[in-house]
Amino acid sequence: MRARHDAFLGVFRAVDPLVSNDFRLLCDQVAATPESTLLQEFLAALNGDLARRVESGAADDVAWAVKVCMGLTDASPDAMVSALGALVNDATLLFHDPVIAVAFEAASQAPPLLDLLADLADTESQLLQFRVRAMEALVTRSPGTVDADAVGLEAQSALRFLNAIFEELERGPARAAAESCARWAEGFAGLSRLFPETQGGPEVLAWIAAALAGLGEAPTASETMGTVLRILRTNTPLPSWHPAPARVGRDGGRSHGVGALIVDKAIQVVLATSSARWRASRADPVPRAPRQSVELWPFNARVLEAALVDPNHPPRARAAAAGLLYVLAEASPALRPSPDAQLYAELFLAPHHRTAPRSATSEAGEARPESEERLDALLMATGDACRLIRYGAIERCSRFAIAHPAWFEPRHYTKLLPLLSDEDPHIRAGAMKTFQALAGFRSRKVATVVGDIAARIHGDAGSGDEAAGAEARRNLEIALGITMDRLVYDVEQLQKDVQVLEGRRGELLQYIETQAIRVGEELHHEVLNTLTGYLATAIDEGSYAESRSWLEALTQELRRIMNNLYPRDLETEGFLQTIRNRLHDAGQHLERRGQRCEVGLDCPPEITDAAIAASAGGSSHVVLLYRIVLEAISNARKHSGGAFIGVSVRAPAPGVVEICISDNGAAGGGPFSENAGMALTRRRAEEIGAGIEYRSTSDGGTAVVIRLGDAPPDGDGGDLPRAAGQGVDGDGDARPAT
Repeated sequence: MRARHDAFLGVFRAVDPLVSNDFRLLCDQVAATPESTLLQEFLAALNGDLARRVESGAADDVAWAVKVCMGLTDASPDAMVSALGALVNDATLLFHDPVIAVAFEAASQAPPLLDLLADLADTESQLLQFRVRAMEALVTRSPGTVDADAVGLEAQSALRFLNAIFEELERGPARAAAESCARWAEGFAGLSRLFPETQGGPEVLAWIAAALAGLGEAPTASETMGTVLRILRTNTPLPSWHPAPARVGRDGGRSHGVGALIVDKAIQVVLATSSARWRASRADPVPRAPRQSVELWPFNARVLEAALVDPNHPPRARAAAAGLLYVLAEASPALRPSPDAQLYAELFLAPHHRTAPRSATSEAGEARPESEERLDALLMATGDACRLIRYGAIERCSRFAIAHPAWFEPRHYTKLLPLLSDEDPHIRAGAMKTFQALAGFRSRKVATVVGDIAARIHGDAGSGDEAAGAEARRNLEIALGITMDRLVYDVEQLQKDVQVLEGRRGELLQYIETQAIRVGEELHHEVLNTLTGYLATAIDEGSYAESRSWLEALTQELRRIMNNLYPRDLETEGFLQTIRNRLHDAGQHLERRGQRCEVGLDCPPEITDAAIAASAGGSSHVVLLYRIVLEAISNARKHSGGAFIGVSVRAPAPGVVEICISDNGAAGGGPFSENAGMALTRRRAEEIGAGIEYRSTSDGGTAVVIRLGDAPPDGDGGDLPRAAGQGVDGDGDARPAT
């Protein structure tokens, strides 16, 4: 929500985030609940902020972000590990994202994060194992064996070296000791020269040698952690060292395939070693959670397709299936993935900036649905559980609408409409872009049809009265033009209505958030302080008479808060009596706070609840009117500082009712800045056809005038005046500026 996002920005923009009020509040909230939802939202927002800094060249110093992650881990280790793990596992965050680099930097000083990174390395190694098995099968034509006729002697030596390391690791994590890491690093140093033609392979093998050396000497050092992260970022589901696997005898293609296999197995070594060394570096090792098993059959395209399109599979496993399907498609040109699998493979592989061959997938990011069914599959993907897939699908929808709007039929519009109210703003924006492109196409299409008909009419030299025929043609052209203009207007109006509804939705969500904050503050200030302060002191001192009075005051405060949330008396006692009740509550509240304040309702007997309901547009609008009046009373109670709050009801004309909420405080009638609460008040007034204006009273106070049954008087403006003379507090209330 907007208020929470603003709090996040307060942390990012603070001179020292660790001592900012927003960060302290965030840590308190994280520590108070075992749920990781709040932390997931914060980490996603932090990642976006860091990414923007990188793009603008302002990311020189990220030490503050490292300290923020460490502080949140201290506040709740379980929530931090759960949040970051969930974001990586559901592909919301990729290893290329800057917040992952921050986590690697912080892990050396935050042991729970080190355990999480070990788990992520384990999962990545398990997924990589499927690609290794597929490459072994493609290179040797028999999984688990190495044919000397197919693989050169140097490659056989390299593979035996890697297999020997795996045998050591399988005998136990303790085998990955410092001495072993140094020996392995020395062996890897000579591997990179064997396959110079493998794109990116020699560089990655050099990184692996450096990473193993670092893992042996200082496994949690910043340089070591950074090297392992660089390897993880390179090891995408479609890495650069994977050219087309060999489809011919013993030529360079076979050598390319062997090089890719060796690099994959080498990365497995460094991932397994990293996990073992990071866990061993813990001074207080914790029991290892059972690892979730992921099964992908790398030799069966249909099994891979099923895993790829199944939203119940983890997104990381689905992305690995997309890469495996690519490997199989390159090895078997006759293999044709299903349209759904082809689409999902494109969406999963697109972030890795590789252009997949046409035999497996169409070019990454290219808007080229081959049929109407392909467009249906794309729209279905907008509802996928994986955010990465949803984002890619809605972006393609907007591109398809621009490039091929004629492919969209009414059923496609029906599927797109719910996305306009999606919880994710990225999805809502993509749906709006799609509709805007389609609306422009429809307008052009109508104009083309009208032009064709007009040309056809002019081209027909029919028999009969020529003047009458010309008049008929002109009338038809006019009718068609009017129809076209009307259609274009309707489309434009629909776009505006959708934008207005989207704006109101945002305002409503923000208002709900501010109301929740308001209730929380009132419970804290009025209830908890009374319980822990005056009431507790009176009980400790044995003053039971005073305890009883404080308990009664506490009951009245709770009843006031409850009535503000749900005005039951509005149904049982009517509008006017409910306003009397709220005025009475406001007076008692101020009196308990040591401020004397008179309250009163002035309403002539001829103005009844029924007359007010009729002027407001019916009984269903009375609750909205009540909320408007209550907001004005609350503002006067909280901010006016006056000794009087009154509500007067008048009927200046038949069918017109004016309700004036006034005080004798120091606000002077405004002008006021506007925030969520006041904006929603305006919306409520618009819905019941009311006008609102702020006036100065004769004694220097403020009067809020609500006019029902007629437009606001000329010159008064109807809307709330704006200026810098007053501010608005966190719950949207107006207050005098200080």
